[in-house]
Amino acid sequence: MDKRQISISTCFDYSISIETQIPLISEAGFTHISLGSDRSHFNYRPGDDRKKLRELINRYSLKIDTIHGPNADKPGIVDELKEIAEASEELEVPVVVLHGGPFTFNEYELDSRLASLIEVCREIETISQRSGVIFALENVHPGPATELVRRTLLEIDSQYIGFCYDSSHDQINGPNPFDLLHELKDRLVAVHISDRIEEFVDHVLPGEGFIDWTELCRILGQADITFPLLLEVMTTHSSEKDPAKFLKLAFDSGCTLYDEIFS
Repeated sequence: MDKRQISISTCFDYSISIETQIPLISEAGFTHISLGSDRSHFNYRPGDDRKKLRELINRYSLKIDTIHGPNADKPGIVDELKEIAEASEELEVPVVVLHGGPFTFNEYELDSRLASLIEVCREIETISQRSGVIFALENVHPGPATELVRRTLLEIDSQYIGFCYDSSHDQINGPNPFDLLHELKDRLVAVHISDRIEEFVDHVLPGEGFIDWTELCRILGQADITFPLLLEVMTTHSSEKDPAKFLKLAFDSGCTLYDEIFS
């Protein structure tokens, strides 16, 4: 990619309206935004809100790279994903990110959850074929919950279902080796980049925690990345709380990682 494509999730501070976020994000230098999973922050059902969002992102020369959807085991998930795919088409969003199930669960649940998620993914493939939107399963807590995502992706080798790598989730109880990223790097269609300080203190700016960014960037450099580098960082535990300053620090750290990945 000729120009750095760097995105940030609207979850960086849900206390700030999306109408206020977008000018700040643009001013910081980002090329894209990602709509976070909290639909009370922005509801992308058909209507005026969706129209206003299109107008805002066009005015500030931004694009939307991903929408963070619900857990794939949610009741009525197929109908909800059809609705999200419709919103994605209208907003020209190429990827919808999903958790495969709960953030963590017991080992004995894995087989039944795997069968259910594979069944949902078959439905997702149909939605993707019709809409052109790719769905990405995201790693969550290491152990059975992430193994669910891993096994599903290995079982369903599909152009319609890819992998979203979340660095903070991968490093829970870490530092951990980047085995998951290395194994699934060829299935990447999105990333959620953030640092981790300790248990329950995560999604901070890269460089504030213990993640080995040199090694992570080395592996990402081996992948065929054609999508924006998405920072899923939050002011909650980061040292900088001021939104404008936080966004500038986030963009600068994204540029540093981007250059290392693509060098």
